[in-house]
Amino acid sequence: MKYVINQQKMDQAVRYLQDNSIDLWLILTSEGSDPCLPLITGVKSVGPAAFLISKDGKKYAMCSGIDAQDIEESNLFDQVFKYPTELGETLQAFVTKHQPKKIALNYSRKENLADGLTTGRYRWLREVLKDCFSGEFVSSESFLEKLRSIKTPMEIDRIKQAIVITQEIYDAVFGQLRAGMSEIEIGQLFVKELEKREVVNGVDRTLSMPIVMKERIAHRPPGEAIVAPGDLLIMDFSVDYDGYVSDIARTVYFLKPGETKAPAHIQAAFDAAHAAITAAGNALKPGVQGYEVDLVARNLLLKRGMPEITHATGHQIGRDVHDGGTLLGPRWERYGNAPYGLVEPGMVFTLEPTILPEDGPTFIVEENVLVTETGIEYLSVRQDELILIPAQ
Repeated sequence: MKYVINQQKMDQAVRYLQDNSIDLWLILTSEGSDPCLPLITGVKSVGPAAFLISKDGKKYAMCSGIDAQDIEESNLFDQVFKYPTELGETLQAFVTKHQPKKIALNYSRKENLADGLTTGRYRWLREVLKDCFSGEFVSSESFLEKLRSIKTPMEIDRIKQAIVITQEIYDAVFGQLRAGMSEIEIGQLFVKELEKREVVNGVDRTLSMPIVMKERIAHRPPGEAIVAPGDLLIMDFSVDYDGYVSDIARTVYFLKPGETKAPAHIQAAFDAAHAAITAAGNALKPGVQGYEVDLVARNLLLKRGMPEITHATGHQIGRDVHDGGTLLGPRWERYGNAPYGLVEPGMVFTLEPTILPEDGPTFIVEENVLVTETGIEYLSVRQDELILIPAQ
């Protein structure tokens, strides 16, 4: 069972190689250096190694003898080559025998998760193969993005479980929130709940605090700021479950003494964020481009008098909190080609059309959704109402 998902992803890769008429996908690594390895093979190497997948469905590994046992016992590979002294000689002999015309390598100008091959290793590879390979090197970016993006049923199940645990922890923390607590104290509540469930933060895979902010909105750890009645508090939290993560944000309001509901301008901001998520979710379906979904949420907030969203409306999650591929974002230079990517069934996105005014209530409400054949399925239980923390 340990390597079932890896087997599924490697078989998925074979289909993409066939679709793109690529003879061989070559992944070079040392010390697990390529970010695709946990997803594709799940095995590690200390010394230099190569993992090869061919379009005829065969999978190969090349490693030192000291790394071979776990790789062989994974049963992922049709053949494991143990090189005696030098990886290059083994790789050269393989290419000479199989004569691939097109080899995919993990390099990319825009997508860091598809850019695992260093310049030094690329130069080494060209030198090693100069006398036996006269074909073409191509980037694996297009199909590696799809491998990360199009989840298998087992991957979706793990994401769902991460989401369930995340929401259980949120509910436990909400019951303990009180005015007078610091951001750090609230962050420590999350750590205690992680420990109880024997899971870790999905961002850094440790028992660390999530983002907890009453001020200075940014990607930062909790600080010493004290929450007072009348404050809004933003929490952005992820859980890792068996290698797959959630990413859910919630905003709560601390009632002042005598209040039974939030002030009208705060409620209006929450309602706008909620409506933008609904609109984006309705627009999110197979075949649309990412920027089209972003534009729906962006325009809705502007029509409601809210400031323009300062980042993407949503991103993919999976093995990482930001899993690359198609982005539900604006056509800004900093996002490259990601907003032009097509939405496909099996992708899992966040929806987080954030309200970040210079002066006024800030809201981050973030949901997780699965793209189906006809639209989306909400994997997280939606925050349909503003969460109110009673005054003491």
